[in-house]
Amino acid sequence: MKKKALLVIDVQNAMVASRDLTEYLSKIDKMISIFKQNKDEIIFVKYVDFTNEDSIFYHTKKENTELHLDSEGYRVFVKSKPNAFSNKGLLKYLIDNEVEQIVIVGFNIEYSCMFTAIVAEHENFDVTLIEDACGTVNDDKIYEMPGLDVNDFVGTVLNWSECIKVLYYDEFIENS
Repeated sequence: MKKKALLVIDVQNAMVASRDLTEYLSKIDKMISIFKQNKDEIIFVKYVDFTNEDSIFYHTKKENTELHLDSEGYRVFVKSKPNAFSNKGLLKYLIDNEVEQIVIVGFNIEYSCMFTAIVAEHENFDVTLIEDACGTVNDDKIYEMPGLDVNDFVGTVLNWSECIKVLYYDEFIENS
């Protein structure tokens, strides 16, 4: 059986404060519980901006950059780009711990979750993205695309790649 790791990406106070992400947080909590119960790896990744003082994620704005969920006892990796693997320690940690399968949940699906999934697949991990446990603070107005469902769009693109599995929470439970 493949050793699994749950990557919980950018579930930070600034994200949660910017939009109602309750439905996603509920599924993320459930995923954490499942991985904890199965004694699988749980890894938190958070974004911190070290260059742009105007960013809500600027490193001195601790309240914004803090993780919204309890990460006590888990590995936390800090990144400064959308891709979680921009922190080279993450790849080393996964390899050192013989992780073969990565499951991704968190925020923002169209940036950090998607880029991390693509790079993880490139690094030869078996990757699954849980579409309804990945949210975004953006919407069709931000992208000037009326009617765009950001989650559905990203999930469809990744699924069509045939490189990354895209499942809903219920599908993940059925397949586990």
